[in-house]
Order: sequence, then C-alpha cells, then structure tokens
Amino acid sequence: MSSLVEDPGIPLIGITHSPPLYTPTATPTPTPTTTHDPDQHARRFVTVGSRLVRRKELYVKRKRLCDVSLALALTGVLLMVLETELVAHDVVSRADVSSFLLKLGVTLSTAGCVAVTAWYHVLDVRLFTINNSMEDWRLAITPRRLAAMAVEMAVLLVHPVPGDFHVSWMTMDSDGDLSARRVSIPLDVVLSLPMFLRLYLVLRCIMLHSRLYQDASSQSLGALNRIHFNFRFIFKSMMALYPDYAIGALVLSFFLIASWTLRLCEMNNDGDHARVHGNFLNSMWVIAITFLTVGYGDIVPNTLCGRGIAVVSGMMGAGCTALVVAVLARKIELSRAEKYVHDFVLEVDLDKQLRHQAASVVKRAWRIYQLTKLRHKAALSQAQDRQLLKQQSDLLRAIYAIREIKNAQRRLSDNALSMLDVHKAQREIAVQLDSLHCQQRSLEGKVNGLGEKMAIIYNKLCSLERAGRRP
Repeated sequence: MSSLVEDPGIPLIGITHSPPLYTPTATPTPTPTTTHDPDQHARRFVTVGSRLVRRKELYVKRKRLCDVSLALALTGVLLMVLETELVAHDVVSRADVSSFLLKLGVTLSTAGCVAVTAWYHVLDVRLFTINNSMEDWRLAITPRRLAAMAVEMAVLLVHPVPGDFHVSWMTMDSDGDLSARRVSIPLDVVLSLPMFLRLYLVLRCIMLHSRLYQDASSQSLGALNRIHFNFRFIFKSMMALYPDYAIGALVLSFFLIASWTLRLCEMNNDGDHARVHGNFLNSMWVIAITFLTVGYGDIVPNTLCGRGIAVVSGMMGAGCTALVVAVLARKIELSRAEKYVHDFVLEVDLDKQLRHQAASVVKRAWRIYQLTKLRHKAALSQAQDRQLLKQQSDLLRAIYAIREIKNAQRRLSDNALSMLDVHKAQREIAVQLDSLHCQQRSLEGKVNGLGEKMAIIYNKLCSLERAGRRP
C-alpha cells in the first residue's frame, strides 16, 4: 500500500502505448476537453482496471475491519464475563474501583467496536457503488440497509455501564405454590445478556475469510449462476466439506453460552434457588437435558429469562438433531463405486437364484409328469399320491420364487440409475449429437463441393464434345 501512495501511478492496461494511471490519493488533472465538466473531480475511476484494483483494496480493508471489530467485541464480552464472575464470587463488589475499571474497559471496547463497524459499512457502501458502476454513493443507501445498520449498532451498543444500579423482574418458586414475585437484581444482568449477540461478527468473519468468498473465479461463477455468496451459502459449503467440525463447534459454543447465561439469570434469586442455580455445573446439566429433549425436571428455571433460554435450547437441540441425522444418513450412504460393486454382487446372486429356481421348476415338472403318467396307467398308492401333491406344491413355490427374483432384478435395475447418472448420460448423448451434427454438416459441405466439381467436369466434357464436332 505504501508503494501505491509514493509512486505517481501504476499502469493498469496496455503494454505498447501510454495507459491511464491509477493514483490512489490525487485526483486526475483535468484536460482542456474536460474543463467544463463540473463532475470531473468525482470521477476517479474511469477504467475497468482501476475499478478492479479499488475493489480489491476495499475487500482487503473490509476484511481487516471485520477482524478488528470482532476482536473488540470479544474483548468486551470477556471483560464482562470476568467482572460478573468476580462479583458473583464476592472477590470484588460493584462499588469497587476494580469493577468500575472493568466496566470502563467494556465501554471503551464497545465504542471502538461501534466506530470500526460504522467504517466497515462505509467501505461496504463504496464497494457496492464500484460493483454496480455508480457515481453517487447515496444510491446505495436503501431503507433496508439503513434498518440493518441501525439494528447492528443497537446490538453493539448494549453493555453494562459503570456503576451500581438495580432493576426488578418477575420470578416464581417452582417447588412451592408457584406464586410470582418481584426480585431486585443488578442492571448489569439485563445489559450483559444481549452482549452475546455480538457473536454474529464471528459469522461475518468466517464468510469474509472463506476461500470461496475470496476467490475471484468462484465469485464470477456464482454471478453467472445467480448464486449469492452470503453466509448461508458458506455454511452449506462447510456442512458439505466438514460437517463434523461445523456441527461440533456449533453445539459446543451454544452449550457453553446458554449454560452461562442461564446461570446469570437464575443466580440472583433468593434462598436455595440462588445456591442451586449459582453452580455452573447445574446450569450445564439443565441445558444438556433440555438440548437433548430429555427433561428430567430435577432442576428447573424460575425466571422468565431462564425459561426463555431453556426454550431456545430445546429448539436448537431439535435443529442440531436434524443436522446430525442428515449428516449420518449421508455418511452411511454408499459411494458411487461402492454402489456399483454392491449392485453387481446382488445381480450375480439373483442370477444364481434364478437359474437354481428354473432348474427346480424343470425338475418338479418332470417328476409331476412321471407321476401323472403312472396315474393314467394304474391307480397310485397313497405314498405316491402324497408325493404328487408335494411336487405340485414345490412347483408352485418355485414359480413364485422366479417371479419374486425377476421383480427384485427389476427394482435393482431401476435403483442402479441415479439422477446424477441420468444427467451424465444425457450430457454424453448431447455431446455425441453435437458431434454428429458437425460431421453431418461437414459431409454436406463435401457432397456440395463434389457436386460442384462434377458439374465443372460435365461442362468441360460438353465443351470438348462440341469442339470435336466442329469441321
């Protein structure tokens, strides 16, 4: 970046003539033909190359700002957790200087995070104008973008303020008469819970650092196929490549955060409930049995905040269970090569069974023919009559077995072709048809050329014949 600022310009296009230069800091000097244009100073990027260079610079700067904002957000969350744990274990009180300094650090990190995030959105607007070839940045400011920025700033601004303030909320005794009552709790509890919403910056950072998002060829291919490279697409690609790591990280992070927030909601109750829920292991136990949809009920949340966290844990547990089932179903599914081998072995086995049952049909039919012939000649004994019935029954079972084997072979042949194989076969047929069309056109051209040459030869022969007839 320093070389770009120090040099007068970097040629972007052309190698045999004087190309336009890109200067990051200084505006281009107006020429006599553009002196009457009032918007000349606003048009810094007049070539495709300069726009691409500026676009790449904005991508790098935006990624760095996202990293800085994430670091500041995590710093504020860690300081908040540290101050809360020190107060909960009676190491410091909220009126001490140590608590004030920790909260001041949270406030400073929050201010820095808000400023960096605001600058991130400024670069995002500039990047949007460059991608859409806009001259005025105000065209990129839409009500939806403004609403998203306002919500993001509101989420980042919530944090515990320095001081000792108290509010009251509703709670009830789950083991008693279920009567609701109000308890006084510190304001820090209410302001600390929304701070975990800052972790959405982790998702943004994962998206910006993704290889698919940074690759220009992937972006171009996605634009051609109308695919937006947002976090949803990146998460799907991660689930396709690393499903075990993605699900493990998601479950572990949610489990720890939900356990700590449940403890924070429940540890300010009166009596034994504060002692029970003040233990982090008990909160982890409640989240675990709720996440796994077991619900023993030995420890239950009393506050509305804790019950809301339990509801969210149950919903996340159902979603993660569905993800695990989908991943396991895909893992135990046979690959294409394994499926071919498996189908080949089944087909060979069905062929053997078919030949065996066909031989059994011939054998039983021949035996029935012999016994029936003896019946016409003389009366059969009781043992021979039972044998005839047994052979007829075996013949019917063999015929039924042949029908079942043929049905199994038909189902195997139907399942052998997947949609991918059908698409591949269709593509190969389309390529072969295109090749045949090209050959047909080439053959038609050769035939037409041969016809023209035959016409020329015929004309020459006619001229020679007329010349020979002359006296």
